[in-house]
Amino acid sequence: MTTKHKLLSFFGTLAAAALMISASNAHHSTAAFDNERVVRIEGTITQFRWINPHASIKLEGVADGGERGLWTIEMTAPNVLINQGWKRNSLVVGDQVVMFANPLHNAVTLNDGSQGGLYVGVILADGSKLGRTDGKGEGSDR
Repeated sequence: MTTKHKLLSFFGTLAAAALMISASNAHHSTAAFDNERVVRIEGTITQFRWINPHASIKLEGVADGGERGLWTIEMTAPNVLINQGWKRNSLVVGDQVVMFANPLHNAVTLNDGSQGGLYVGVILADGSKLGRTDGKGEGSDR
């Protein structure tokens, strides 16, 4: 193998490794969320973002225990949500819903003043349901 071929092979390998590292860093874990607990939040949709890599919901409402506040609910990718019955217009700002979410393990206030959660399920304004709305966490007996 010539020096030129060795250099091309080296830089090609380096570029492939860089792409793999950036792709793995772009996707993050759900380990920050408590999948043993589900919080029920009754409230009003203030934002619904149907974007990659994760859709998200902002909801102003009252959570279990009577705590009122803003929640940011992280979801999965829209193409996965479509397979679960979601549409880009399933939620609109102003909808009254009941949201179910796994809260953060360590309840911290996010930069916008909201609490964070991971989507579990929702009862939409028309009464239809998407996801798990039984209030049980991943480890619960069903």
